[in-house]
Amino acid sequence: MRESKESSHPGDKESRLEIDLLAIGKRIGLSMEEMCELTCSDLIDLARSYTGQEEKEKGPREATQADIDAFYGK
Repeated sequence: MRESKESSHPGDKESRLEIDLLAIGKRIGLSMEEMCELTCSDLIDLARSYTGQEEKEKGPREATQADIDAFYGK
């Protein structure tokens, strides 16, 4: 019988993250050499850009001139 994938070893989550990042890089067409040149953060940013799922900025948006005009009733 095969052991459960869940394990209590401290390095398991880090190993899984590395494997996931490698899989993401391969899915978007990067070679192993190209992935070696990237940091983990760069690879995640590249994958988000590639899939069009870039994180939206949180918080209030910057006011436009139209917002200012509407506020002052122009």
